[in-house]
Amino acid sequence: MKHPMQAGLALPGHRSISTELPVARAPVPAELIIPVAQHIGTPATPVVASGDHVKRGQLIAAAQGFVSANIHAPIDASVKAIEYRPVPHPSGLNGMCIVLEPDADAEWPSPVPKAMDREIISACAPMDIKKKIRDAGIVGLGGAAFPTSVKIKNGIDHHIDTLIINGCECEPWITCDEMLFRERPQHVIGGSCLIQQAIQADKRVLAIEEEESEAIDLLRDAIVDCGDPIHLEVLPTRYPTGSEKQLIQIVTDKEVPAHGLPADIGVAVYNAGTAAAVYRAVMFDEPLISRFVTVSGPGIKQPRVLEVLLGTPVKDLIEFCGGKTEDANGLIMGGAMMGLGLSTDEVPVTKGMNSILLTTPAMMQDTQGELPCIRCGACAEVCPSQLAPQQLLALIRAEDLEQAQRWNLEDCIECGCCNAVCPSHIPLSSYYRYAKSELRAQGMAKRKAQQSKQRYEFRNERLERAKREREEKMRKKKEALQAANKAKARAAMKEEAEAAEKEQDA
Repeated sequence: MKHPMQAGLALPGHRSISTELPVARAPVPAELIIPVAQHIGTPATPVVASGDHVKRGQLIAAAQGFVSANIHAPIDASVKAIEYRPVPHPSGLNGMCIVLEPDADAEWPSPVPKAMDREIISACAPMDIKKKIRDAGIVGLGGAAFPTSVKIKNGIDHHIDTLIINGCECEPWITCDEMLFRERPQHVIGGSCLIQQAIQADKRVLAIEEEESEAIDLLRDAIVDCGDPIHLEVLPTRYPTGSEKQLIQIVTDKEVPAHGLPADIGVAVYNAGTAAAVYRAVMFDEPLISRFVTVSGPGIKQPRVLEVLLGTPVKDLIEFCGGKTEDANGLIMGGAMMGLGLSTDEVPVTKGMNSILLTTPAMMQDTQGELPCIRCGACAEVCPSQLAPQQLLALIRAEDLEQAQRWNLEDCIECGCCNAVCPSHIPLSSYYRYAKSELRAQGMAKRKAQQSKQRYEFRNERLERAKREREEKMRKKKEALQAANKAKARAAMKEEAEAAEKEQDA
């Protein structure tokens, strides 16, 4: 069995072009577009109406149910409308949004202090930390956007041996976490302390890739200054090291079981940006209203990392970075390997948007048509999940999805490594994505059929029970009638006997 560091790909990082300049705050836009669904789970419900005036950090959409997240106003503004607008999704469909018009004098708030206060952190109770995280609407900032309070709850319910702060940006071009380490390492360390305290983890590890030499030096200095026991794990730069299951195996040598969770083996993984957001929420009561975003790619004139108010249109970021190059031809949200294509730059920045890439024809993969598989095995060599890609492809083409499932299809993380090395230009991960969606659809159809069967059986049982109850009722009624008739007959016979006896006596 290959170790995860023996799989994957060594890809050109393209990091330096967006890290030459310090992080800048993007200007306050003329309009903020806040989708109510920018997290995994149930969309939040607006608690404001058109025409209302809101303050920075005010709750504007409340979490609904357990897996959901609050949404807050990024700045002092008026509610312009609550309507459907384009949202960051490859489908290009619109989503419900709260549209804010910032006040004329609205400005970015003063930056929070960078120093870390261990005494205040040590005094925080685990449940208070969890409540502040939920109130602040924090979600995973690595792209998954899973509500952090739910993840904290899962950590509380299990014994966590190792807390891993994931600073491995293994995808090319993305540098927002690297710049966060450079600009605010104390926030990441402080947030990791709070998360450790909340889930009662035994130890902490901060994982970072060796390519980020300047960030590594600054983190080491910050760890010494804070007197913090966190262990800095410097890993080789290899895609997809930042994937949760692969990172866990590299750092702890433990393997997350199929269909299992990291907590099942005593591990919890949080993104570095999420840890910094936790620090700001707990220490300064600041909800998640902004984030670092990498604006990069060969299609942008001045690549850099920006701190952006949530809801800022992507077009404003592109304009602030000098605009598009003449040959820019595409827009990707996320990384070049696993990112999602966007059809317009009118969409807003959301909690899970860590990068915007502007592509050119030279950046895109070879568009040569798909050729027959030559069974070279290159895909199996690079697969970080240690699958058998060519066998899965054969099963999917044969429409034997159940057998593909038995070959651990669900463990595919759709990283695209197999696509990158396939000499036949087969879009393997697209086949796997299709197969997984089909299995989910089949599973849903099966569940619906089972529910229909249960309803049918319940209905038949109910009708049968009602029939038995009617028959029992009729039987009892008949028995009661027969008993009454017998009683009447006995009474009549008794009267006749008494009459006959009186007549005889007379």
